[in-house]
Amino acid sequence: MSDSLAKELAKLLRENPLKEFPLMQAQKMTIKPSTIIKPKKGKNEWKLAALLPDTQIGYRVYEDGTVIEFHSEKAIDIALQILNYAHQQFGVDTVVNLGDTLDLPAQSRHHQEIAFQNSTNLAIQRGYEYLAAQRATVPDAEIVFLEGNHDCRIYKYLAENAPAVVNMRQAGSADSWPVNSLPHLLRMDELNITYASGYPAGEYWLNENLRCIHGDRVNSSGSTAMKYINSNHHVSVIYGHIHRIEMLYHTNHTSTGPGRNAAFSPGCLCRVDGSVPSVKGGITPNEKPVKYWENWQQGVGFAWYKDTGEFTLLSVPILDDWAVFMGQEFRTKLD
Repeated sequence: MSDSLAKELAKLLRENPLKEFPLMQAQKMTIKPSTIIKPKKGKNEWKLAALLPDTQIGYRVYEDGTVIEFHSEKAIDIALQILNYAHQQFGVDTVVNLGDTLDLPAQSRHHQEIAFQNSTNLAIQRGYEYLAAQRATVPDAEIVFLEGNHDCRIYKYLAENAPAVVNMRQAGSADSWPVNSLPHLLRMDELNITYASGYPAGEYWLNENLRCIHGDRVNSSGSTAMKYINSNHHVSVIYGHIHRIEMLYHTNHTSTGPGRNAAFSPGCLCRVDGSVPSVKGGITPNEKPVKYWENWQQGVGFAWYKDTGEFTLLSVPILDDWAVFMGQEFRTKLD
């Protein structure tokens, strides 16, 4: 409120507190833009984490040589473009793959299609190429691979069907990864990638208040974010698993003031047209997936965070092979 208007209002109230204040045109004023306070450099400098959700890298391989991907090559292309731009503009400190990077349907306990049977090596190669592209884009960033329920399918399949080979290692490599483990198959050590294993307990903390997990909760008809909010009001969580974009901030009343936490799912980078085997998907008699648009959304996320606990979250949806990040458009380079 301007000083002149405040003085006039005070004068009228002193003369007659019950008198109605007359309706007046706003007084013309010179408005100056807000002053920009430049962030200070130092140990509390903001860091940037890129959040890459479920790609579900996988294939159906048919006898005639036809191949249908589970993952969306176009969404992955856009995600890597955005990652490159973010790194060039701001510097990306951390990349978190939120789990289910691979689908691994041939090792699933669910229905086995014939087209799954020759898909695993293709998926491993494509998964390695995806991780290698991340490393090439952010050479000095920490890259984290959270194990999801699909990523651990090889281990579970071997543990249940051939437990004697689960922990096989190369000769003279007693401290190395087992040869059938994802870190070995995807060459994670060569790419300097941190493997956060032990789904669903596997986790990665960006700071003391912000936890990254793959997730084990789904509310198909409502908010999964609220489930995480209600499970722990003291911690904020970034999660995958549900293939939907959700973001929820929550405030609790406490004796010391407002207590806040958040839950965020960036979406997915897999196909959303029925190509990924799911409870709502279906196949024809010749095992081709039926076109069905899942209630899934493609996207990536970012978290600005400090080591002292502060953070803020950003969702970047990818819609019809197109996205906008920090005012820049990104479109796929693929046909």
